[in-house]
This record gives sequence, C-alpha cells and structure tokens, in this order.
Amino acid sequence: LEAQYYGEISLGTPPQKFNVIFDTGSSNLWVPSKQCPWTDLPCRMFFHNKYDSKKSTTYKPNGQKIEIKYGTGSMKGFESLDVICIDQICAKDQEFAEATAEPGITFLMAKFDGILGMAFPGISRKKNLQFRSIWDVMFIGIYRDPNAEFGGEISIGGINPDRYVEPLSSPVPVTSKRYWQFQMDGILGGGEPIAIADTGTSLIAGPKEQIEKIQDYIGAEPLFKGEYTIQCDKIPTLPNVTLVVNQKSYILTGEEYVSQMGKTICLSGFMGVDLPGVELWILGDVFIGRYYTVFDVEKAQLFFAQAKNSYGK
Repeated sequence: LEAQYYGEISLGTPPQKFNVIFDTGSSNLWVPSKQCPWTDLPCRMFFHNKYDSKKSTTYKPNGQKIEIKYGTGSMKGFESLDVICIDQICAKDQEFAEATAEPGITFLMAKFDGILGMAFPGISRKKNLQFRSIWDVMFIGIYRDPNAEFGGEISIGGINPDRYVEPLSSPVPVTSKRYWQFQMDGILGGGEPIAIADTGTSLIAGPKEQIEKIQDYIGAEPLFKGEYTIQCDKIPTLPNVTLVVNQKSYILTGEEYVSQMGKTICLSGFMGVDLPGVELWILGDVFIGRYYTVFDVEKAQLFFAQAKNSYGK
C-alpha cells in the first residue's frame, strides 16, 4: 500500500539523516531521540534513525517537554535546536522535538522515522517547532507515482511542470489558515462540504452517512473499523467517483480509489469519519496521487492538475 509521502532530511553537524513524512495535515517537526527508553518499541526499533545530540557540534539544548496527540496515540518528548536541511534548504538554530515515546503500533514497522508538518502554524503544538525556511518559499508541489522508482516527488520553492498535464486549475482559496482547508462543491451529489488536502492521510475520509452511500454505489462491503473491501476482479468495471471543487470535476476511477493488497484483498479508498459540528472531507493520497497538488503558502491557496503518472493519462 502506497500510503505516505516520506523523504530524507538531515539534522545537525555533521548531518544525521532521517526519513520523515511530509504531512500537510500537521504543523510540527519531530524525530526519534537517542534518549528514548527501551520500553518504547516504535522508537527503539533498530532500523529507525535516532537523533544523537552528542554527535552534533551545532546542537543547542532546550529541554522543554512536549506532547502531540494523534489518532493512534501521543508523541512525547522534548525540544532541541539544531541545523535542519531538506536538500539544499537549511535552517540554523531550528527548534524541533526529540521523541522519547511514539504514537502507537503504527510507527513500529514504519519506513519513516518522524514527521515534518507542513500545515499552517495555527495548529502547531509549539509554533516555533515549525521548519521556518519552508514558509519562506511560495510553492510546494506534491506528486505521486506508485510505479516510479522513488514513488513520488515533493518540490519546495517551485513546481515541476513535467509532473502534471497543463493547465493548473484556477486557484482554490484556503478558507482557514490552520489546515489546508477549502470549500468543496460536492461529491456524488451531496451538499457543499469543507475539505482538507492532507498528504498524511492515506484515504479519502468523510462523514459516515455520505461514505456509506459511496461504498454502496461502488459495491464495497464492510470489513472492520470503517474499512470496506471490494472484489479485486471487479476493479476494471467499477464506476467513477467525481469530486467537484471550484466548479471543476475531478474524476477517480476504480483503479485509483482502490488499494490492492496482493491479488485477492482489495480495500476501498473511502473511510467514514464523523467530526462534531462540521461536514468535513479529508482528501488524502487517494486524491493527491491522481491530481498534482500545489500548496501556495504566500497567497494561501491551492491548485490541482491531472498528474502525469502510471495511469498513462
């Protein structure tokens, strides 16, 4: 399952390398700490890189404790300062969190080490834990191709026209400078819901009642914990699902909204989640993998375009 966008960053001098999720649904930066206890298995797994402040000449202590809650549990740790780089973009004396406890079993066998949040500062647990240099650039372009050697690409400071079919959509304004939140005209004829573009979410999530209608529409059967299964041999004949944003239709085919776990087990890319007081949709990797997504930080707006990827479209 191609479920996360992760890539390499470095901390310290000399550089210590980490694979982190580039998460547009959160605003904090953290990596596992060398000081995490043996009792925290996700943190202590031998294949996870751990930050060692004693090996960095540019490390500066802070020590303030921090806790960030996620759906699978809480990340606990403390703040530190050091040089942080994404490729050639670096920030000196950048505050980040050293994790001494990680949020749940999900992180135990994960291929990534930590999380780099790229949402707006308003949802940051500690606003100075943001990677400041990211907010000095205008564009962040997200591209995914599960059949490519590296699986995808994130462009910081610009966009890559080789990764999408021109033109980009008209700008979609962000309605709340917390998440990358925008107004969605509708999906399968339902109202005018609010949506969030989130690289840290694998599926497309929405209100349970609406999701159940979609599952029924595509012929999915309930499995467990809100997940639905689809017979793999039916994928080529599944109906399209259309999302409408700014009066523009974005079509997902069965091949694009179904996750194939081997040859016999296939999962629907839609999941029901009810949040109090709001009809909220989260457009995760199922959508972003099909449509090249541009996050315009300076003007607080998004753009979408058909991706040039393995679907051959």
